[in-house]
Amino acid sequence: MTSEIEDDEGKPIKEGTLLQSIKAKYLVVTLLGAGGFGAVFKVRDTQTGEEYAMKVEKKLEKRKHSKLKMEIAILKMLMNERENSHFTQIVDRAKKEKFFFLVMTLVGKSLEDLKREQPEKVFTMGTGIASAVQCLEAVEDLHKYGFIHRDLKPANYACGLADRIRTVYILDFGIARKFAKNEQRVKAPRLQVGFKGTIRFASLACHGNKELGPKDDVESWVYLLLDLVQMQGLPWRRLNDRNEVKKVKEDCRTNRRSELFVDLECRVEFSAVLEYIDSLSYADKIDYTYIYDTMKLAASVCKVNLDDPYDWEPKK
Repeated sequence: MTSEIEDDEGKPIKEGTLLQSIKAKYLVVTLLGAGGFGAVFKVRDTQTGEEYAMKVEKKLEKRKHSKLKMEIAILKMLMNERENSHFTQIVDRAKKEKFFFLVMTLVGKSLEDLKREQPEKVFTMGTGIASAVQCLEAVEDLHKYGFIHRDLKPANYACGLADRIRTVYILDFGIARKFAKNEQRVKAPRLQVGFKGTIRFASLACHGNKELGPKDDVESWVYLLLDLVQMQGLPWRRLNDRNEVKKVKEDCRTNRRSELFVDLECRVEFSAVLEYIDSLSYADKIDYTYIYDTMKLAASVCKVNLDDPYDWEPKK
């Protein structure tokens, strides 16, 4: 597999390519994923044999700043925020003539891929709630430093490897935005904002081209939670038109509410969290403790233990 990105000699970066920084030389092992302006590779340090993830981004004349700049800033601030960090460690970085690269801790499969591997294509309730709580912890840490993610979805979270297999990592800060200058000062909202993110998981404010705040990340998180455990999927899962999806999301607040929480024993608890988020405005702070407590209550109602092995852990 090759990417659309070329090295400084004009050759496509692919398996076997060697990329060098000031402190190390990396061999490209395989392409993990690619987008319009960048790609992620599994690479091996030729000196130590250690394997990492390398994010590579094309240099573009029309774009002043590298998108990796935001990623680096966020990871530097947050990679040691808590003992069991939900943020990958920065290993190395470099600026080349035609591209930038960032070397980070290698993580496992995304929650999206792990979910698809399950017999019912969703997690069991215990794994779904427990992993979603970790997803929210990552968002809480991000918000604490004045950033919102703006693209929360199962594909942007992954499990760790080896002894970190029970840790969930948040990924991809390409469209993250700083919403607060400091803990007291939230930026004034812009009057008109372009749509950012993924239609399926976007908040209603995002559909309305309004400025997004912390509550919009958490609304996306509620959709993520439902997507992880709801066998029927989100009611708008088969729709692609932004306005149609917005209409179904609005209807699910009123006359189609049951469709959002089909057959869930803990629908009262999940519904309470969504109602709480809907009551907030752009600048409001989130009561994360309330949400975590409600998730514990949901687990209790469903009679599941959040400390049980996750669905993706090897069976003993």
